[in-house]
Amino acid sequence: MDKVQKDKEKTTKKSEEEHTNQNPPPEGEHGPDEMQTMVGLTFDEYNILEKEIESLQAELEETKDSWLRTRADFDNYKKRVQRDVQRSYQDAMASILKIFLNASDDLERALKHKPEGEKVDSWVIGIDLILQKLNSQMKNQGVERMDVQPGDEFDPNIHEAITQEEDPDFEEGQIIEVVQPGYRISDRVIRPAIVRVAR
Repeated sequence: MDKVQKDKEKTTKKSEEEHTNQNPPPEGEHGPDEMQTMVGLTFDEYNILEKEIESLQAELEETKDSWLRTRADFDNYKKRVQRDVQRSYQDAMASILKIFLNASDDLERALKHKPEGEKVDSWVIGIDLILQKLNSQMKNQGVERMDVQPGDEFDPNIHEAITQEEDPDFEEGQIIEVVQPGYRISDRVIRPAIVRVAR
């Protein structure tokens, strides 16, 4: 009987091995010896992990905000540097061009007191051409003569009054005469117009 029993056990074991070889576990699944144990979390452990995730998310948002602020600050810095460079350029130009403005004034005064007679016509034309050329060169550098006329309202931002006087032809605050023209570079006044003002 023992031999019969042993033969029966061998046959059963062999049959189980063949069945296992013919039907292996599906891909991604494990056999009985390879089963992974699920780890359970307590409520407290879950809360701790959740708080850590929230903390990391908050830190990420803070880092993102800091980066955006830094980028905005850098953009503002670049704009400020560009403005400073432009301002320095205008300062340098203003210092140089004041020399030409004085020459322009002298030529204008000479033309206002030009001599009469045919002999001086060529002299007058020559001076006029010099003045036009000088003004053209200044305009090419961005210098513009301010358009100020008698009767305009006095503006202390662009005008400089040397006198205030009574004049029946003008109302209070109006310009009587432009004694010396004013000039600007872009929107910056480099020399105000010198004027007489009615009071």
